Amino acid sequence: MNLTFATVILESFLLVFVRVAGFAAVAPLFGHKSIYPRLRVFIALCISLCIYPVVEIALPEYNTVLDYSIIFIKEILVGISIGFVSKIIMEIINMAGELIDREIGFTMATNFDPSTGGMVTISAELYDKLVYVVVVITNLHFFILRAIARSFEAVPVGIVQIKEATMYSTIISILGEYFAIGFRIAMPIFLGACILNVILGILTKSSPQMNMFSIGMQLKVIMGLFVLTIAILYVPNIANMLMEKVRSVLDSYLGGL
Repeated sequence: MNLTFATVILESFLLVFVRVAGFAAVAPLFGHKSIYPRLRVFIALCISLCIYPVVEIALPEYNTVLDYSIIFIKEILVGISIGFVSKIIMEIINMAGELIDREIGFTMATNFDPSTGGMVTISAELYDKLVYVVVVITNLHFFILRAIARSFEAVPVGIVQIKEATMYSTIISILGEYFAIGFRIAMPIFLGACILNVILGILTKSSPQMNMFSIGMQLKVIMGLFVLTIAILYVPNIANMLMEKVRSVLDSYLGGL
């Protein structure tokens, strides 16, 4: 059995594949360092095989290998940038976890995170793992896959025109949302810490002979673990909110390309 295909099909498929591969290299969940590089390539290949038949690929004109190489590099950069933007949104979890640990006194208890190559606090790691488990179980990762599929409509292959004003407003919006959402996730711990500090302040005034410093440290840990146990019940809501934010941010980002 002889299989033949036009060279232009292979060239167009390679451009789709490199964009998806660049995306899968850094995107949340797919770009985790615990996933072997060969497995990432296989995942990118499977996604590309699913996307290629359903998207319209109009190759730009090119005459030499150098022209095709430039288009090739553009597609890699587009895929990496889309994956990086979605990863920034998911990194909100780590920031919120660090804020929580700073309030309850767990800042010094850190673990090595293979996905970032750095040290993360235990609450950040707990939230990170729980959110990703919820994302996989509830199929919320399809939001990320839809984003890379929509990118071929918003940014056709080989055509990248950066709109400075749109890109600038999108980046500012991402930074603002990064801190706002992170603070909202850590808000229950902040409120509990504020209430506890008020109570300790009143007790200090009423009973100066008591060592409130040592008592306060233990109470903060107990309060933090109690509130954290209740807040974990809302992890599915956090995961859904983050995926919705990934979709809206990527729509704005793709509008700037």
